[in-house]
Amino acid sequence: MIEPSWVAWLDMALSTWLGCALVLALGAFVQRATGFGLAVVGAPLLLMLEPRLVPVVLVLFGFTVSLLTLRHYRREVRLSEIGMALAGRLPGNALGAWLLLAAPMVVLEKLIAGSVLFAVAVTLFRLRLPVNRATLFSAGIFSGIFGTVAAIGGPPLVLLMHGFSPDRLRGNLAAFFIVTSLLTLATLALVGRIGAWHLGMAASFAPAVLAGTWLANRIAHRLDRRLLQGASLSLCTLAALGLLL
Repeated sequence: MIEPSWVAWLDMALSTWLGCALVLALGAFVQRATGFGLAVVGAPLLLMLEPRLVPVVLVLFGFTVSLLTLRHYRREVRLSEIGMALAGRLPGNALGAWLLLAAPMVVLEKLIAGSVLFAVAVTLFRLRLPVNRATLFSAGIFSGIFGTVAAIGGPPLVLLMHGFSPDRLRGNLAAFFIVTSLLTLATLALVGRIGAWHLGMAASFAPAVLAGTWLANRIAHRLDRRLLQGASLSLCTLAALGLLL
């Protein structure tokens, strides 16, 4: 049986593509419904299905979501609160790029699993740390490492800023992610980790992400937010533990 040309272009089994589309739709649904990161839900599951999609496709969609978020919360952005974190992101991106080039996949899987478990812990245990230039710079470094390797750059910043008002937190994180997503994409391009295939795959998955967002807009208000977040955290934890085993 001759496969259609678009199936051959996917360079993966159609069943794998459908699984990845479902994961991204689920991640978009959960993020819109709870504010929880698309990458945290998607990274460990996509790594099991198709490792080539991590982190490029997640970074592209993270950038898109951040742009949409900033439209609503741009007045809450304070450059003084994210400037040092942005400075720390530069050496963090460099370290993350080095890991992508030098570390074997088994090490990267463990790092991604660790970053997912860290994200889950940040969500569950809201530790209060001082917010100053040193902690922001350090958070930026870890954000750069996790963001470049797995597109999960948010937890270090959330750990520091969770005491902010919800709108202020969303605005600052959206602005931070817009800048850092561009930095990460530039870093990945410099080390040869972005190709036309990644851009085409992102375009092919866009309807799934939009569908997950649309569905969340329609029914999320009817769901128990804590129950939904608990289910997503459990799924992330199981997926991360699966990478560690």
